[in-house]
Amino acid sequence: MKKILLIFVVVLLLALGGFFYFMTKGQPVAEIKQIDDEVLYAQIQLGSQLYATNCASCHGEQLQGNPKWNITTDEDGDNLPPPLNGTGHTWHHSPEQLFNIIKYGLKIYNEGYKGKMQGNPDLSDEDVWSILAYIKYVWPESIRQKYDSMTKH
Repeated sequence: MKKILLIFVVVLLLALGGFFYFMTKGQPVAEIKQIDDEVLYAQIQLGSQLYATNCASCHGEQLQGNPKWNITTDEDGDNLPPPLNGTGHTWHHSPEQLFNIIKYGLKIYNEGYKGKMQGNPDLSDEDVWSILAYIKYVWPESIRQKYDSMTKH
């Protein structure tokens, strides 16, 4: 009886885990709390959806990138995707640089670039700024403050 109950509990836990994984796949990574600025709130929500569709397959659903992003390359010799969650170097780049990398790929800064970050010119400018708003939203508050102070003109 105990064995049957244990098997039932294990199967139930596996089923629930699979259910929650399936239900959250492609959904916004960070819970987006209501922000006083309704326009910014809508932009972050849109960015979350666009990130899930266009960026998460390489940079991860949690914006975690590849854990070895800065120490090795993939089987093709290409750089691995960096984290976008504030633990990598993304926040060291200007908003314009990040915009250009998302929209046009790294080849905009290096003509000979043959890596996987080719950009997505099909995204509208508004879409790219929304993705960047979402990425910035996910960063820890301390990183956002540093970034804001670095990028003020």
